[in-house]
Amino acid sequence: MYRVFTCKSAAKTAVYIEQKMAEYQEYGGSFSSPATVYDYLRVLIHYITVIRPLPEHNIDSILKLMGASYKERGYRTPFWAIIRDAAASHPDDEIFYKARSLESIVTNEDIDEMFSFMEYELLKEPYDEENEKNLGTLAVCRVKYQQSKVRSIRMKESGRLIHDKEQAPFLEDCRKFVEEYTPERIKEYLDRFVLGQDDSKEVLSTAIYNHMLRILYPEEKLLKTNVLMVGPSGCGKTEMIRRLSELLPLPVVITDFSGIVATPWKGRNKEESLLNLYIKAGKDLQLTECGIVFCDEFDKIIPEKLYSRGGDINQELQGQLLGMFEGTEIDVPLQDKSGADSLIMDTSNILFICAGAFEGLERIVKRDYVKSGIGFGSDVEKDESFEMKGYHLKTEHLMKYGMKPELAGRLSAVTVLKKLDRQMMRRILTEPEDSIISRYERELMIEDGVRLNLSDGALDVITDRVMEMSIGARGLNSVVREILSEVMFEVPSMMGVKEVLITEGAARLEEKATYM
Repeated sequence: MYRVFTCKSAAKTAVYIEQKMAEYQEYGGSFSSPATVYDYLRVLIHYITVIRPLPEHNIDSILKLMGASYKERGYRTPFWAIIRDAAASHPDDEIFYKARSLESIVTNEDIDEMFSFMEYELLKEPYDEENEKNLGTLAVCRVKYQQSKVRSIRMKESGRLIHDKEQAPFLEDCRKFVEEYTPERIKEYLDRFVLGQDDSKEVLSTAIYNHMLRILYPEEKLLKTNVLMVGPSGCGKTEMIRRLSELLPLPVVITDFSGIVATPWKGRNKEESLLNLYIKAGKDLQLTECGIVFCDEFDKIIPEKLYSRGGDINQELQGQLLGMFEGTEIDVPLQDKSGADSLIMDTSNILFICAGAFEGLERIVKRDYVKSGIGFGSDVEKDESFEMKGYHLKTEHLMKYGMKPELAGRLSAVTVLKKLDRQMMRRILTEPEDSIISRYERELMIEDGVRLNLSDGALDVITDRVMEMSIGARGLNSVVREILSEVMFEVPSMMGVKEVLITEGAARLEEKATYM
């Protein structure tokens, strides 16, 4: 199919498609309706070459459009609206004109057969980076748009055969998860608990979904997408992971990397995170090797850190993390630090999500854009208020910060979280499904049947106090706990109390709460 874009005319394209379909059928492939598949592929490729700009004339575009034409819940997807628009904008184009009748003919079975045909064509090509990417796109599109259980038909090619393997029970849970949750639905779940940070939630949701596909379809060799989250303390990084750990059918562990040192130096080593994952997985090694490790305070291992006999201990640790993030076998001690009792763990399918404040990184990025003096950079120079976005942050900025280029390259999905302003902090107090205030409300109601009310003035006072602490939403619990500590102590012993009101004065600790 790579050669289809070198055809000089629609007629030559049609001949080429027909020839390739015949070869596929000779080799053992089949189409329930060859004429329908032929017409469909002609329309699809014709649309890309006529309507789409030149950079989109590729296999990737074909696969995405092919996937987008699956029927969902009895309705056609927007792909067919796109084709109708093409016919309207090119009324003299015979292929687009005939395409309108295809909408009621092409079935999901036809789409499945076309994917198998495309897979067969791609597998004939030599394995290079571009072809591997296209095979990955094929798997993603096939799973993303098809609602029912995915049927992956593999052809014999170059002596390769895919055999059915006995699957672990957790794989069935992963399959159910993929059938129920798309990246968009994962983000919707996070929206219930974390306000704002939409860009970061989208990046994280996509990475999680891709991780599930890699586990379910190892033969597709999908690319690994480790994530780097950059954002100030208390902006929601850890909370997102904590919520995902409650949703996912895989073990998720949170490890503080601020005290991690290079192996075998005295102290906490990188293997600690893998050991915690192994324990979280119930000591099931196969499940462990598909889990997720959240490396919190990751920025603490980036700056230069010299040890007594010379050398940079953090640079050494970063070097050791290269293999672990990319995928290698690691000897993980189980009981003691001597390594006498250990297990060999393969990290190839473990997803690593790294997060940290990276203080000073924003200045590096801003200086780079100001130095360029053009486009966005010129605006930054005039306006001192610079807010770093994910698209600003490049690998070279991480390298200037102190990260090894090889390590930066293994963190392929980078996202930047915003610092919480006062308005967002005020909303976080009450709006999320499991907000700090709602937890105390539930505690009083469940234990004593007492309603807890906070005045608007009290909420404003709490917000102001937390903002003064400069630690983000992390300070909410301590401030609210201090205000309600006396209430939580007194109410269980009081008779007849039905409601507690926290006024502005009570929030300032200048007066007692009002019991009603």
